[in-house]
Amino acid sequence: MENETFTPEQPEEDVRDLTLFGKHKEPRKVSLAGAVFFALLLSVGTFLCAYVTMSAQANAKLREMDLVYAKYAKMEALLTFIEENYIREYDKDQLWDNMYSAMFDSIGDPYSTYMTAEEYAAYVADRSGNYVGIGISVVYDKATGGAYIHRVTTDSPAAKAGLQPGDIVTAVGKLTLSFDTYNQALNLVRGEEGTAVKLTVLRNGESLQMEVIRGKMKTENVFYEKLEGNVAYVEILSFSEDITVSQFEAALKQAAEEGCTSYVFDLRNNPGGSLDVICKCLDLLLPEGDIVHIVSADGKTESRKSDKEHFLDAPMAVLCNGNTASAAELFTADLRDYGLATIVGETTFGKGCMQTTVPLSDNSAV
Repeated sequence: MENETFTPEQPEEDVRDLTLFGKHKEPRKVSLAGAVFFALLLSVGTFLCAYVTMSAQANAKLREMDLVYAKYAKMEALLTFIEENYIREYDKDQLWDNMYSAMFDSIGDPYSTYMTAEEYAAYVADRSGNYVGIGISVVYDKATGGAYIHRVTTDSPAAKAGLQPGDIVTAVGKLTLSFDTYNQALNLVRGEEGTAVKLTVLRNGESLQMEVIRGKMKTENVFYEKLEGNVAYVEILSFSEDITVSQFEAALKQAAEEGCTSYVFDLRNNPGGSLDVICKCLDLLLPEGDIVHIVSADGKTESRKSDKEHFLDAPMAVLCNGNTASAAELFTADLRDYGLATIVGETTFGKGCMQTTVPLSDNSAV
């Protein structure tokens, strides 16, 4: 049916000979002056119709601009009111940053946000694989609104301060963690090397105050261990940093060299990460074919594919839980859809959408 073309049927004898002035076997003759007058009349009519349409569109645009101007005028008036009447000190730059953040908060999308220049610089540094922090891997804890620590890096500032897997960070300095402040709190953990960050930690129902000295850290997102029965256990904490690809590739290579014949990928508490990173990781496992189809706001579809050069032909399993989200869900779904892995665990987070980071001219970003 896709290749057939349908056209409306027409009666064979229904051929009409119509002129501008009616149906006649012999058309009337029209003088040159009459033809010119009619053409001029038609042109004037066309012009008037176009003028009326364009005038209406212009007036609508002006009304729209008036409404926009009124909104900006109101904002300017409020800023002037604060400057002239507020009696205490306040940070003007912070006021503007809060306004920018509020724009994205007002969308109602928990994944859309504004980053200051400092926050964006920290974000870029994290993706490079080197950063200043304390050495913990966390995931959002729905029950408390805090940051659940599921791994503490060996010999890190966090380990030296006594932080443990299972601890829940409920406040960073004076900022209490919640769904709305979660990313802001994580940014506060970063800072200058040698400076201290104060954390409120919930451990076995007891609230503890801890101080951790920040230090230079190297991102470790992939951990490999050979288990009994030649099973390769590969834990992936995140797909956020570019270094994840090389670490994942190194784990697969080491597993093969040590004679592993089956693989378990642990994606529990993995919050996701970069599209490029997850696609490069999946390309090491999948046969040639589709990885993901992305539909943008304008309806356009972009597809990412795996090549035929890489394919892990071995039994696989994926461990997941309710905190397995975003790119980690794509990892899980692809191995399931290709029939390559058994999925073990709980229903995953259910994100199903993606963001793009857009740098701005003042080094901030959205």
